Amino acid sequence: MAVEFESLQEAAQELGDDISTHDKAGLEALSDAHLREQYDARDELYEFIDGLWDKTKADVPDAGARDEYAGLAGLRDLAAALRNNASDILTEREG
Repeated sequence: MAVEFESLQEAAQELGDDISTHDKAGLEALSDAHLREQYDARDELYEFIDGLWDKTKADVPDAGARDEYAGLAGLRDLAAALRNNASDILTEREG
């Protein structure tokens, strides 16, 4: 089934939503130490991409409205979803 998206950012957001159930199941199967490693790695990835996005917005103030930056915005959203999944599982375990 082909799915149409308005932008790469929308596609990345949908991908993040679609994989979250599988991702969380995989994270739940990890030991506490490996789950922490996953969270740390995902956080580092998100922070790197977020830094790229911040620099892009500083250089191109209307980047959020321009199609040529939708891929970076989408990657940031996907990285946030992955980090949030790990955070959710950590919070459940620590709760």
